[in-house]
Amino acid sequence: MGTWQQVIQETLIDAPGVFGVAATHLETGETAGNLENELFQLASAFKIPILVTLMRDVEAGKITLDQRVTLKWEERVPGSGILQELDAGAALTVKDLATLMTIVSDNFATDLILQLVGLDNVNAHMRELGFSQIHLRHNCWQLLNHCVGMEEPAASPEGFAEFERREETDDYEILLDVSQGTLENNVATPAELNRLLVMIGKKEILTPASCDLMLDILRRQHYNSRLPYLLPPGTKVAHKTGTVNEVVNDAGIIYLPDNKGAIAVTVLSRGIKDKQAAELTIAKVAKAVYDVTVGSKE
Repeated sequence: MGTWQQVIQETLIDAPGVFGVAATHLETGETAGNLENELFQLASAFKIPILVTLMRDVEAGKITLDQRVTLKWEERVPGSGILQELDAGAALTVKDLATLMTIVSDNFATDLILQLVGLDNVNAHMRELGFSQIHLRHNCWQLLNHCVGMEEPAASPEGFAEFERREETDDYEILLDVSQGTLENNVATPAELNRLLVMIGKKEILTPASCDLMLDILRRQHYNSRLPYLLPPGTKVAHKTGTVNEVVNDAGIIYLPDNKGAIAVTVLSRGIKDKQAAELTIAKVAKAVYDVTVGSKE
């Protein structure tokens, strides 16, 4: 069957872009990777550190999961998600926002949570947890702005309309390339994001109840054409995808059958020209690691 390291390298031989991979078995600590210590743009995988920091604030009593946030028309954020399509005035709980942020990658929900938590506080919390290579610079609004050459600091109806116009017409010049793994962007190394997942999966941060809630939300993921795609039907995967420009990502925990534990797998990428080919590469990495583990661990 080969080792994790061998099958990861074999899977990436003809990869359609540059892929950073980190894999860790939660119970045995076995690890393998590829470019696992390089910085990559997280895209919507940055919602995992946000979710962790939100739960920290819930535990601290700063925020409650059942408090409600009212949707305002002028704060709408484009891109993935459904809240931008709703009428203004709906009042969702913080737990609803966290769920939508994760399972359909809702950008509006994400930025509403960031209004409560604060981007700087997410970075500070990551440092407290020992992560020096998880750096968040932009909320979803700002990230999407950069994708179309805009630099509007805050959401507005005018900005929303201009974003849609530029996206439809391709009439813009890129000022900041968000696909690059630089500190001007939302970045992490595969190794560090994966270690954060391991800590959630092993209930090593916050309370076990908070970790269970985060894992439950991550297991409800609606975008399953990456890590889970080639795994046996019914395999539980708690994960978060991310896509922006030439970046196609997925990071999560795969639960193995027959009491063989679980594996955290993070795949981040850049230079992607073919999104579907990249998704399939992520699926192949997950399947290769899964097959070796299920086939060889007694």
